[in-house]
Amino acid sequence: MTDTIERVFRAYDVRGIYGKDLTEEVAEVIGKAFGTYLEEGETIIVGRDVRLSGEPLQKALMEGIRSTGCNVIDVGVLPTPIFYFSIIHYEADGGVMVTASHNPAEWNGFKFCPNQTL
Repeated sequence: MTDTIERVFRAYDVRGIYGKDLTEEVAEVIGKAFGTYLEEGETIIVGRDVRLSGEPLQKALMEGIRSTGCNVIDVGVLPTPIFYFSIIHYEADGGVMVTASHNPAEWNGFKFCPNQTL
């Protein structure tokens, strides 16, 4: 797992090839880490883009976040700017967008956004 974590963590996000570097197991561990970074009872927005791997990664990520006692609002498939808006709209404590942005379709990843950055 340590090698995988080193490969997927980038300067501003987490991304890798789905099924190779980025799996549901990795997504759940990342969700637990983000939920632990925040405080129990805080609310996290989770959204995703249209990539086929987005739904299973989002579910695993949300399971990890919920295991820390944080609340999750699933905003489904939406563009990244609307994801940022949803954090403010729902007065959430932060959010995670499941996306690999401009990378090829076999890639996916996570953009993290603690509310204090908005």
